[in-house]
Amino acid sequence: MTGCDHLVEIHPKDWTELKLTFNLEWPEHEFAYYLLGNYISWKKHHESLDVTCYSLNGNWREDGTFALKDGFEIYFYSAAKDVNCTTLIRLLSQIKWDSFNEISMDYLEQYHPAVERIISERHLRMASSNMANYLYMPKDRVLALRSSDTPVGFMFKKLQMKDLDYIYSQWPLRNHISYEAGYGLLKRLIVLNENVGLFNDKDVLVSWCLSDQTGAHSDLQTMPEYCRNGYGRMVVVELAKRLARAGSDSKAYVLHDNHKSNNLYNSIGFQKIQNLRWVVVNPKP
Repeated sequence: MTGCDHLVEIHPKDWTELKLTFNLEWPEHEFAYYLLGNYISWKKHHESLDVTCYSLNGNWREDGTFALKDGFEIYFYSAAKDVNCTTLIRLLSQIKWDSFNEISMDYLEQYHPAVERIISERHLRMASSNMANYLYMPKDRVLALRSSDTPVGFMFKKLQMKDLDYIYSQWPLRNHISYEAGYGLLKRLIVLNENVGLFNDKDVLVSWCLSDQTGAHSDLQTMPEYCRNGYGRMVVVELAKRLARAGSDSKAYVLHDNHKSNNLYNSIGFQKIQNLRWVVVNPKP
């Protein structure tokens, strides 16, 4: 009975068990697998991290339905074979949406009708909605790629906190999300996740690519004066290889109208497997 529904926290000690339930029919559920893997790693190194994972009535072992809250971000997934997303809707209905000032969600396109229903029922305001191509490349194919020779006078390095202000100033999404949320997100990704920066001989950052909370390539950027030299392709391949050597496949969510990035990833060998939504909502005043 939905009237008795409630959220039950999934203890962090059980996150690995939940993650492993998505290691079947690969790569059908890799979104949930890598999302949980990322937060398991973050929690391991930062136990005080304010991240909570919820199930509906504690029944996550039945169909892998869960929601994960990380500050202003909410992720969710369900392996239930239900085209109507009934269990997922029931779970999302239990979230206290009006306790947020801003909510950001990345989710598979198949869940969009469920999100639209929640937005309508909870009188949320959609601040932005973007559709992206979900591009994917397995690690064995990544490792078979030939790496481009690093240009003379340039070097690949992991990004540092000193690079944060510059990266944020060039971030295309900074006008879609609040400064506090966006700056804090980039800071965490630089500190905690794999990334690649290409620097010139004056230690100037000219091209970079991060990996986000779901394990996806993100925030690929090359400074305008360095474009058309293949540097973006180089950092994408370098990041993919670093992830592959660590045991991870590669993926990227590229907005439909970003033809340049879509063509770049396709030329490397990434293939579209589905669509992904990025939606930001606010409780109505």
